[in-house]
Amino acid sequence: CLSGSDPKSFLIICVHIGFLFFFSFSPFLLFFDLYCLDCAIIASPLLTICFVVPDAAISTIRTKRIAVCLLLFCMSDKILKHLSDRALNREIVAFHGLPIPDNVVRHDSPISLSGGRPHYGFYPVTKISYEFLDEPFGEKTTSVEFNRLEPDHEAKLDLKRALNYGPTQGHSQLVKFCKELLEFTSKPGYDDWDLTLTNGSGDSLHKVFNLLVNPGDVVLMECYTFVPVIHNIKAWGGEVVPVAMNFDDGGLDADALESLLENWSTGPYKEKPLPKALYTIPTGQNPTGLTLTEEKRKKVYELAQKYDFMIIEDDPYGMIQLGKYTDGVENPFTPGSYTAESFVKERLPRSYINLDTEGRVLRLETFSKVFAPGTRTGYISGHSSLIKQIIKHANCSTRAASGISQATLLAAIDKFGGAKGWVEWCIKVSKTYTDRKNVFLKTLFSSDAYKKGYFSVREPKAGMFITVELNFPEGDDHRLELEELNYKCVERGVEVVLGKNMAFTPEYAKSAKFLRLTVATQEDDAEIVEAASRLANSFSDYFDQ
Repeated sequence: CLSGSDPKSFLIICVHIGFLFFFSFSPFLLFFDLYCLDCAIIASPLLTICFVVPDAAISTIRTKRIAVCLLLFCMSDKILKHLSDRALNREIVAFHGLPIPDNVVRHDSPISLSGGRPHYGFYPVTKISYEFLDEPFGEKTTSVEFNRLEPDHEAKLDLKRALNYGPTQGHSQLVKFCKELLEFTSKPGYDDWDLTLTNGSGDSLHKVFNLLVNPGDVVLMECYTFVPVIHNIKAWGGEVVPVAMNFDDGGLDADALESLLENWSTGPYKEKPLPKALYTIPTGQNPTGLTLTEEKRKKVYELAQKYDFMIIEDDPYGMIQLGKYTDGVENPFTPGSYTAESFVKERLPRSYINLDTEGRVLRLETFSKVFAPGTRTGYISGHSSLIKQIIKHANCSTRAASGISQATLLAAIDKFGGAKGWVEWCIKVSKTYTDRKNVFLKTLFSSDAYKKGYFSVREPKAGMFITVELNFPEGDDHRLELEELNYKCVERGVEVVLGKNMAFTPEYAKSAKFLRLTVATQEDDAEIVEAASRLANSFSDYFDQ
């Protein structure tokens, strides 16, 4: 570094050498953990490299290592030095609850339209009672009750097993039910398939990407997506490539995907290998609420065959079907409108795993959206050879899903009446979500902001999310406009998710001019009406100014 450096760089190096010399002999060292010296020795040359080597030559990894070294020096933390590069690369990405400028006055009682978290009124359980022994092997017990859980039923999984270590794949009763449900709703197109329980879809994603992704592997996904999953891929060294979406045609743009793959060797990603997998949310997509047609799904699957990539089908919302809003028209899911069989046949979109004949689809499902997120229970289905490897991973990491959660689910399943009874419960959930959506849309459509053409609505066919598109003036970058609109929402007391925060490339963040909204969290219809009114007034505040 010294031989080719300018005087400024030489001075910086001298300062750091002096810094190390001072710490080596200074009595102040007595007041520091001895680890500080080690950290200083590491951090100082790296700081010098930062100044001497051109910015372009410093990789993200190196920059993060520098930051960690500096943190080590400042905090004298012995623990961080043992972390892997993979752990140091992990990030938490927030897409709501973001910082608001000081000059924006927050509403005293905001109503959330942002979190995809069901109101507890959707949980089909009201009470659970536990009998605790006062001492080991004793006879005296103390009764404790937790409300909002279901009384008066007998669990098929007794506490002797539920409270003990369980099979990694899951207790046989719940595994059996999940297989029956999958066969009833989305039976795989081949015989040699299996499934394993997980600790919810987040855990499923972690295990699937651990299974598939090597450093440098490419994973495709919709350009707007559930962004936290991206860093799960990057943690294993994978790279993410966006696929355009067609808002007028149900979500992922199959034609754009075909063009991307056909021109891979000459396109913007020509230096990267062909994709290892496609991650997609085809039904009630997060954040857009869009649902891909069966025709487009078939085309995507054919592309997977042609270009030999896996499909990771994330389907947390598929069992929540939504009727189309028409003022004065009865909800299509009123009692007696559908049997379990007719609901599956007429309402549920065809799954990728049902189209699959080769074992190239891994399907992720969860009990979070139609039962309760706190159970942290889901399952992965796919070819038995893949499921076997996932179970091996779980066996040395998370082990089995919660026994109490499995017992609670089995008690509810017993009450509902098995797989068909579960589908009938999902019909009731679909009815309630449709009612809430209709109340919300009726209020929006009657607002002055809607009548003035300030926004339009992409009505969802499934799931928890509603897309509202803002009619901003023509332009290439709408990020600032969305931010300013969000400030108006904050002032009016309504929380939303900005579309730009659900994009993982600047290109798509710039072009996003939509909000992700949900009617899952509000207390009742009155709160939904109030939220919609506040939202519409926020639009008027922005566009009328």
